[in-house]
Amino acid sequence: MKSWTRFLWIPFLILVAVITSLLAFAARSNHLMLYQHGTPEVPGGRAFAIMNPFRNRRPEEAAQELISDLRTSRCGQILRDFHSEDMRICEVLREDKNPRLIWRQDGEMIRMLVYDLPRSKSRLWITSSRDEVGFVVSAVSLIR
Repeated sequence: MKSWTRFLWIPFLILVAVITSLLAFAARSNHLMLYQHGTPEVPGGRAFAIMNPFRNRRPEEAAQELISDLRTSRCGQILRDFHSEDMRICEVLREDKNPRLIWRQDGEMIRMLVYDLPRSKSRLWITSSRDEVGFVVSAVSLIR
C-alpha cells in the first residue's frame, strides 16, 4: 500500500512544483502575453495567446465596454466618432457574441488589442492612444 501512495504523491508534487514555478515566472514577468501562437493579421487563421494572469486588465475591460456599445443601435454613431465608415463592424459584432482576445501590445503612446471573432472568421482591432487624460480608443477596424 505504501508504494501505491508514493506512486501517486511523486507526480502530484512534481505537478505542484511546475505550476508554482510557472506562476512565479508570470508574477515577475512584465510581458502581457506569456506565449503567443499564430498571427493576428490573418483572419480565420489559428491564433491564440496565453495571457499573463497578473497583467493590468483595464484596457481589456474598456475594450469589452466598447464592444458591448457597438452591439447596440448606437453602433453607427460610435463608429462615426472614430471616423470609421465600416458598418460591417456592427453586423459582425451583433452576430458574434464571443470575441476572444488573441493579441495585445502596450506601448508608451499606443495600445492595440486584437479580438478573434470565430463565427465571422474576422478580427476586430481596437487601438487606443494616449492623451492628457490617459488612453482613449482612437480607432476600431475589422479585418475579414
